[in-house]
Amino acid sequence: MTTYLSEYAYFTNKHDLDAATRQHVLTHWNDMNQTERAVLDMIRRYSVKYGAAHLKHETIEKAIKKSNATVRRAIRKLVKLEIIERIHYIRPVMSGLGANIYVIKPTNDQSKLNTPQSTEKPLGSKVEPAKPQTEASLSKAIKPKDLKRTFPTEIVPTTLFGKMKSLLSSTIGESKLARNFYGVYRKQSLQMLKFSIHEDKGELFEQLAMHALRIAVQTTKQKKVRNLPGYYSGVLRELIGKALFSEAFMDYDVPVEGFFYR
Repeated sequence: MTTYLSEYAYFTNKHDLDAATRQHVLTHWNDMNQTERAVLDMIRRYSVKYGAAHLKHETIEKAIKKSNATVRRAIRKLVKLEIIERIHYIRPVMSGLGANIYVIKPTNDQSKLNTPQSTEKPLGSKVEPAKPQTEASLSKAIKPKDLKRTFPTEIVPTTLFGKMKSLLSSTIGESKLARNFYGVYRKQSLQMLKFSIHEDKGELFEQLAMHALRIAVQTTKQKKVRNLPGYYSGVLRELIGKALFSEAFMDYDVPVEGFFYR
């Protein structure tokens, strides 16, 4: 079942999706080459049903008859131009990295579609003068305490460190350990990000960091863990290893057997 893809979609129908794709192509025509436009069209065709596409690099390669490296460059370009959004998908059962989810983003013009437009006034109509007493009555009707009630009281963290603190506070009630976990994440991720082949995987490492933290916290409910940050370090290292290893052989056009000699 691929109905989960609708959770990531920006559009609810094929018409809006196609319109956004056409507008992106027209806007960025000089910034895109033929391969990048082919990759975008591939994502569009696979997104028609649920608004997002769950695609392997290999599937795109075979469809447009380009190498893995070329497809990767095209995807990075589309993300850079803010035409698509790439979401790293972690398989819930195997805890490993699956094929990426690609979502076509709306254009600036489409964001204005829901904005109400002013209607022209008929000729001969008179403009009613403003009534100060009405404005005064409205200002009195809105009390400061009512404004406080409508203001959101809960702020959702957007940084990885903030997410770690929030998760630890709501599960084990020990948010101070977030610094330890964040330090482990920084050390392991920076070791990988310094290589050019992994320089675009910053978002992936953050997702793996949170996934490893959830596993570590869940483990504390099943058994006693003496050194939780140390346990977390081992889990994160294993997840990163699985994620990178699953894509390792996709960086080459030569079959694996071609690297070995009898």
